[in-house]
Amino acid sequence: MTTATTAACADCWKQAASGRPPVHDACLAAVRAERRAARRFWIRINPAGCVEGSVYPSALDSDTAEAAHKEFTPRAADRRRETAEGYRHERVNGDEWDRRARPCLTGSCRHRLAPQARDNHAA
Repeated sequence: MTTATTAACADCWKQAASGRPPVHDACLAAVRAERRAARRFWIRINPAGCVEGSVYPSALDSDTAEAAHKEFTPRAADRRRETAEGYRHERVNGDEWDRRARPCLTGSCRHRLAPQARDNHAA
């Protein structure tokens, strides 16, 4: 298995597969990067394009956008309304989650910063 920077040696992959930490620091970084990239998430995106939440597929009844939507919005009538308003749910990998969801969920995304910039210029 490889990452963009380095590959873990066979011994360290064997260690990681058995639940023990890899022996070499570089291998540890490679194993962590590989596992992070392999993780999957369902993200909830509001009509403005801002991610409002995420859930692991394993926490759902089924690995579908409908199941993810139901997790965030239990009432069917509310789900229909949200769909009509433009809410959507997408399945992403760990790298895409870091790129798209993390900024929104930590309050540093362009969706939240843009209104603040407009407000500052209007004052």
